[in-house]
Amino acid sequence: MAMTQVLDAQHDAARGIGAWVAACRGTLVVVAATLVVAMGFGGLGLITVFMGPMEAELGWSRSDTSLAYVFSTVGMAIGGLWWGRLSDRVDVRLLLALGAAGMVGSLLAMSALRSLPLFYFAHLIYGGLGFSVLYSPLLSTSGEWFPERRGLVMGIVTAGGAAGQGLLPFFASLATKAFGWRWAFVEIGCAMLVALALTLPWLRWPQGFRPPAGIAADAPATSRAETTTVAMLAIAAFFCCMCMGVPVVHLAGFVSAVCGSASAGATSMLVAMVSGAVGRVFFGSIADRIGPLKAYAAASFVQTACVVVFPVLQEGWSLMALSALFGLGFAGNMTCLSLCVRDVVPASRFGGAMGAVMMVAWAGMAAGGYAGGVLFDLSLSYTPSFVVAGVAGALNLAVLAALQLWRGANGRSGEPDGYVAGNGVVR
Repeated sequence: MAMTQVLDAQHDAARGIGAWVAACRGTLVVVAATLVVAMGFGGLGLITVFMGPMEAELGWSRSDTSLAYVFSTVGMAIGGLWWGRLSDRVDVRLLLALGAAGMVGSLLAMSALRSLPLFYFAHLIYGGLGFSVLYSPLLSTSGEWFPERRGLVMGIVTAGGAAGQGLLPFFASLATKAFGWRWAFVEIGCAMLVALALTLPWLRWPQGFRPPAGIAADAPATSRAETTTVAMLAIAAFFCCMCMGVPVVHLAGFVSAVCGSASAGATSMLVAMVSGAVGRVFFGSIADRIGPLKAYAAASFVQTACVVVFPVLQEGWSLMALSALFGLGFAGNMTCLSLCVRDVVPASRFGGAMGAVMMVAWAGMAAGGYAGGVLFDLSLSYTPSFVVAGVAGALNLAVLAALQLWRGANGRSGEPDGYVAGNGVVR
């Protein structure tokens, strides 16, 4: 009996050590994914501070520079669909190497460009062969290490995106003032190269570098309810991202014009994105408690309310406060959208489903960002841009309400069909 107790104690100790080691590895994966997401989204947001200097030197219009963001989001949309599906099947290290090369190479190329077509092509590469290659693997690998706290984990990882969208443009603004916009691109590209080289080697699934085959074997076939839910989430994501696309691309320019200071515009973006980092963790935690769809609707309401109020304010401190509130809402949207998709589909189809939803979402970002520039050129005011953003936000909320009613009518008021519980079991 004593020997049995000793063996049991040794077994429990070994299991505890194994769990501790796994938790440490998982933590490193989450930290690495967070930093890479910060780099990726930060690179997408650089156009917000480079607009002014590039227009002044090259004679481009606001709609010309805004269109570059459209190309990067088109790359994210199309690339995300392809790479998302591929991430469910191939060694994650191949995708990480390709994505890192696309991100760094395109930023370095932008420093030497003088023509709009090449500038657009570099943005297309950044999105299509750069960040979109990494996005689905970052979310899927990190989320599977702590399935019982997936909302919190995805909140932390996606919080990196909000922080990066604030910090990278802020430092790029300082570098532009000191060395010019061309050298600022070089500095950001080199910094990104170092950061990716230090973080990407840590990323892996709990089972290894290839997607877990066992999950795919146990997953049920795609149901009509699953397809319908994913499609409705994609429609909501289009309007949601069209709403956020206007301030994400033009908030710095809007605040700069109101306050008469370029640094005020860069600071407003920093405030919004740092607040967004908090918002993503906050709404991720809320989603663990009330469900992703309800948390998504709450974040969307905050975002929509903010874009409607922005044109009304004309004072610096009030704009900074509203930027912080906008950051909370807009950032929580992306976290909760990812969780909504993951709750609908099993892990073996998450990359493909997320890629499809994000393809539509990035189309919305492109539409909002470009429309904001066009409407500004036509009216020399950002008020029409924010009005259009508010309408898109209201349509997003309407689609989310329709989805909730559809779920209730089909007996799924608590969980969508194909809900994946925290322990990874499909119910």
